[in-house]
Amino acid sequence: MESFALLLKGASSLSASFDLLFISLLVLCSVVALSITFLIVFFAIKYRRGSKAKRARIRGARAIEFAWTFIPLGLFLVIFVWAAKLYTELFRPPQKEAIEIAVVGKQWMWKLKHPEGKQEINELHVPYGSTVQLTMISQDVIHSFFVPAFRIKHDVLPGRYTRIWFRPIKTGEYYLFCAEYCGMDHSRMGGRIVVMEPSAYEQWLQQ
Repeated sequence: MESFALLLKGASSLSASFDLLFISLLVLCSVVALSITFLIVFFAIKYRRGSKAKRARIRGARAIEFAWTFIPLGLFLVIFVWAAKLYTELFRPPQKEAIEIAVVGKQWMWKLKHPEGKQEINELHVPYGSTVQLTMISQDVIHSFFVPAFRIKHDVLPGRYTRIWFRPIKTGEYYLFCAEYCGMDHSRMGGRIVVMEPSAYEQWLQQ
């Protein structure tokens, strides 16, 4: 999926799964749309006024009725189960110990706190390969914590804690955005996630 030019390279453990679901839906919808368009054009030409095509009245076609009822239903159920499984995984972190990060959204910044007490603004340093659990709340209005490379986006609400997790699988720096319009300087409410080697992360914590 990472070679697909329309997609930003994924950098979390679930990014490839979400990309596959997205591409599958895109292909399925494209095939359906093109098929319907082809049939509309085909029948419009075949049965145009003055054509010699036979116009026999069909009084019953049970096979066709079953086909256009149960084939779409089957495809819908497959997509539903697939997406529900991914959704459940996204909001249920693995049982292994996770790094708990407290996140506070505020016009127009992100405040983040590590378990050891170290705090950051608009930056989050995490170790490569570790599960990171975010517990988020807003200090004022609704925000949305969005990291495109990790394929995670979740609302951050005033007066209510929300949670989401990720496991980075590549070191580097990744953009963090607020994806919910939150006022005049909404476009400036950005930051970055810095994924480090575990040893470098431990050294950073001690600074």
